[in-house]
Amino acid sequence: MFKNLLGSWYLKKKISNGFLGKGLVSLKSKKLNNFFYEEKSLIHKKDTTDAISGYQKFDIVENKNFIKFYFLLGDKKNKVYQKFNNNLKENLVSWYFCNKDIYKTYLKVINNNLFRIDHLITGPNKRILIQNTYFRSCKNN
Repeated sequence: MFKNLLGSWYLKKKISNGFLGKGLVSLKSKKLNNFFYEEKSLIHKKDTTDAISGYQKFDIVENKNFIKFYFLLGDKKNKVYQKFNNNLKENLVSWYFCNKDIYKTYLKVINNNLFRIDHLITGPNKRILIQNTYFRSCKNN
């Protein structure tokens, strides 16, 4: 799946707690079935210009059975963030548990120029939906 998604992407974020974001994402091949994800984004509250910088890096390993995202930053570096059952091509869902929070992540490739990764984060007194839409940029390397 990810070999068809290599290149540069525009990212639009919509967060249910009133935040919006946009940025650039790069997907590169490291070796067969191993990919590098780098995101540089800015997130802001609706109707304000004060932005928070968002930066994420992941290793992605894919085979016929699963797709795994590994943290590349912070204290969880090299630990699995998400693991999707690759046999369920149309319904890729994964769960990640962080303290009392649960991240339920949906991965959907619409075509080679558009895909989505959505996170539903639930926990004590928390329910946040982060919708990430990736659009193929004109300039791909």
